[in-house]
Amino acid sequence: MSRRRLAAAMFFSLVIVAVLALIVYTEQTNATQTVSVWVVTHDVTAGAPFAAHDVQLVQVRSGSVDFNFEVDGPATFHALYARSLLTNDILRSDDLVPVTADSEVALTVEDPPPLASGENIDIFAALSGDEQVLIGHDLIVNTASGGSVTVLVPVADEASWIAVGASNVALHVALTVPGAQVAPLPLSAQAAIQILCGPACGGLSGSAVTP
Repeated sequence: MSRRRLAAAMFFSLVIVAVLALIVYTEQTNATQTVSVWVVTHDVTAGAPFAAHDVQLVQVRSGSVDFNFEVDGPATFHALYARSLLTNDILRSDDLVPVTADSEVALTVEDPPPLASGENIDIFAALSGDEQVLIGHDLIVNTASGGSVTVLVPVADEASWIAVGASNVALHVALTVPGAQVAPLPLSAQAAIQILCGPACGGLSGSAVTP
């Protein structure tokens, strides 16, 4: 074998050895590198608050986590579970939704004033008898068409609004007046008439009579 061929063979051998050494080093490094992840300690249900007693921080080999795991804990990230999880599940970023997030819900309201997207409204629900109670204040209208509206509500209240929307409860709306304080307690028609009538109705009792 000529010296040139021998030198070339030795060069390529050294390159192969160097590549193999690099591969072994990389594998060993990956085997020892770890990342911190949140692991669910018991089954949790969608919509429940993200709480410290639900998870624990553990170290796992970095190569074993091939998705966007959640890095923030319950002390700094106030959120709700976006889906139900099982014990020992590693928490992903898309497993949580911030409590400040909004959910869009569809409602049917009776005789609404003219509404447009982006306006803010107050929503009142009819209780038994003739009482009305405020259930939504300063909510943003997303779409409006006659008595059908979609509004943005806090994601934490989504289930309650879905239940109201699916019921036969009559809903009424009014445009929100910025800074106005709306009485949160149920109000009957008789009590409302007494308030609106003012001093002129002083001393009157009983039901209002329509002439």
